[in-house]
Amino acid sequence: MCNSVTVKFTEEQKWSATTQDVLEVYLDPSFWTGLTDLSATSSPEVLDIKRDSRTAVVRLHYVLSVELPKEASRFINPNDVAWVEETTWSLSDMSAEVRFLADQASQLMKASASAGLAQHGPSAVRSIRGDVKVHIPLLGSRVEKVIVQGVQDHLKEEAAAVEDRLS
Repeated sequence: MCNSVTVKFTEEQKWSATTQDVLEVYLDPSFWTGLTDLSATSSPEVLDIKRDSRTAVVRLHYVLSVELPKEASRFINPNDVAWVEETTWSLSDMSAEVRFLADQASQLMKASASAGLAQHGPSAVRSIRGDVKVHIPLLGSRVEKVIVQGVQDHLKEEAAAVEDRLS
């Protein structure tokens, strides 16, 4: 039996900066290549960053560094939980849609998120809402929780790196 509940996650990040300054960090390839020593993921491999007057698309490749339940290895190589994170920014309203494209077992793992940058006084606030669904009988919810925890840990480290970059 497959658990039919999708695990949802939220994250809010805040910086003493303008939303435009924060967005420029996220669109800078050198920011991504400078992210090292992350605990939950590999350093991102920048696949592509494209920008025009209305949108920007950031494509990064990550490997998640978490310990999955050993039983999941029948379905997923636990040493290669990797994906392409494709973030499409609307530059007019500073919102983004994020697709996570799994390298392996893409039919078993689905994830997406939305993000928005908003100015609150002197602070830029990034709000993220996402969901993860793993279609593995009896184990899906356990794998989802591990993946979501890894993603949340990564987002916290990423936010700290943005803060460092803005300083």
